[in-house]
Amino acid sequence: MDRQIQKLQKLVKLHINQSKADLVNTYGRPCKYSDNEIWFYHEYRWGIFRDEITFIFQKNVVVDIMISQYIFWKEYKNIFYYESKNPEYKIIKF
Repeated sequence: MDRQIQKLQKLVKLHINQSKADLVNTYGRPCKYSDNEIWFYHEYRWGIFRDEITFIFQKNVVVDIMISQYIFWKEYKNIFYYESKNPEYKIIKF
């Protein structure tokens, strides 16, 4: 199984159905371009790699999570978890 899917599974187990206050306690304040329905957090690795973790809310509770991977600031891969549809993981490579 892909390492990023494993990371997303861990995030889903920890954060699905959590409130916004719980996320702030865990990760701190979201990035400045977040809004009420969607929050973004960045994780940097090795200087040229960046993961962007996206939490999507419905009624102030996390319902969907996505990880976007960047190399040299260009997006190259998205891993999704859609609870509101069929619970499953999807990978989209650019």
